[in-house]
Amino acid sequence: MDDSTSWPLRLRIAFRFCCCYLLLYSLPSTGAVSIFQSFPSGEKIARPYVALWHAINPWVAIHVFHLSGQRVTYFPTGSGDTTLDYIQNLLYLLIAVAATLIWSVLDRRRPHYRELYPWLRLLVRYTLAFTLFAYGFAKLFPLQFQPARLHRLVEPYGEFSPMGVLWNFMGASQAFTIFSGAAETLGGVLMLFRRTTTLGSMAAFAVLANVVALNFCYDVPVKLYSTNLLLMSVFLMAPDFRRLLNVLVFNRPAAPAPDYAVRFERRWLRLSAAVFAVFFVGYQICGQLISGWQFYHQVYVSPQRPPLYGLYDVESGAPSNWRKVIFEAPTSMAVRTAADEVVTFPVKYAASSLRVNGADDYTWSAPDASHLVLTGKWAGDPSTIRLRRIDPSQFLLHSRGFHWISEQPFNK
Repeated sequence: MDDSTSWPLRLRIAFRFCCCYLLLYSLPSTGAVSIFQSFPSGEKIARPYVALWHAINPWVAIHVFHLSGQRVTYFPTGSGDTTLDYIQNLLYLLIAVAATLIWSVLDRRRPHYRELYPWLRLLVRYTLAFTLFAYGFAKLFPLQFQPARLHRLVEPYGEFSPMGVLWNFMGASQAFTIFSGAAETLGGVLMLFRRTTTLGSMAAFAVLANVVALNFCYDVPVKLYSTNLLLMSVFLMAPDFRRLLNVLVFNRPAAPAPDYAVRFERRWLRLSAAVFAVFFVGYQICGQLISGWQFYHQVYVSPQRPPLYGLYDVESGAPSNWRKVIFEAPTSMAVRTAADEVVTFPVKYAASSLRVNGADDYTWSAPDASHLVLTGKWAGDPSTIRLRRIDPSQFLLHSRGFHWISEQPFNK
């Protein structure tokens, strides 16, 4: 985006398309961080718009692509790569292309968009910054990736999904998780300031390129979203490509970058915009810090655990195919069978008893620190199940620790 009197036709068309597509993608949608939803009560205000897409996307899936069943239904999945997500992204592209054609015909005499470009740049900057804050703080307070749960410690590696491998690999090192979050947060902070936007977009590109690669290579269902975020960082870097090449590759001097500032003619508007930006960004960062600390306290400081929390080997008395019993969730217990399957049973706890599967009542006692005895009936037959506690800290994943000096590689 240079300061010449008129932009080339290809640049004007590219800008129109980017403006339409990025505006559509930055508006509220399911599972994405939108600057519009970052305002207080923003999610409530955005509900009618989100509901409109929830009506359009299934209609297109059914009547255009002739799909049916689960693929055309909205329900909580935790995935951003559902069929309906791909359809919505396709519609964004088609609408952006159509809007670009119409805009190019109606506005063909305009020589440039030097006044509109800083506004689009501002929208993309803050959308990307707030998204990086959301993911960054979820790693600075290591919540997105947590240490392996008890049932994972006794699960054969071959049963892990690629995404499960990635999640537990990241969770195995809180230090690396925090480092990753710091890199994402740094990119977001640099994006907040006009003069450091190029540096921030370079940092964001490096971070997001790694995220996109991991999502594709480990089948994490956030491929669409992360790819769009990566493209946002490219959009912010694009005006400086030539300058960066001159400095970093060709060892040539580079001209100063144009000032892509949103201009306010009136002084009171400039002051109001500055105050709004400070409070808006402060609101976002404080909100992320508070919610991050609250979840960190909930997960690590005061976690909700059952009274029998722990991992146990079966010594005697259990059904013949039980090998290990895991008490980890407040309302359930898991059993790893001889076939290396995990079976989960609902559990209700009382003072010194528990009801398993809604029918089998047991009293429990701890004859010593290493054993747990459950006495009651299983499927109507009397049973006394004797369990031996396994210390999770003795697993090599937890006990190996960090070493400055290693005379030999320890790769088991």
